[in-house]
Amino acid sequence: MNDAVKYFQKNGLQRSKELVEMGFGFCSLEDGLSFHTVQLKQLVESHELVKDYYGLTKAKEHAASNYTAPEIKDAVKQAIADVESCMEVSSESN
Repeated sequence: MNDAVKYFQKNGLQRSKELVEMGFGFCSLEDGLSFHTVQLKQLVESHELVKDYYGLTKAKEHAASNYTAPEIKDAVKQAIADVESCMEVSSESN
């Protein structure tokens, strides 16, 4: 699991958005996490996209629809994967 996902899990959407808005570059935080803001920005955008589809269930339905353009399907599928990666519990915390 990469450090951007760990940061997102620990701090949530709002704090992640705030960090992304602060600037562009590499972050090395006190708690040992290191990542580029591009990675965190992708997670933020993915969560917002899934939210625009009213959650994971509806986003998955949209991604599976035959009426959805292929490039939209790809973007939604990536967003779903990003959101699900943030939901996974790290085995290190057990």
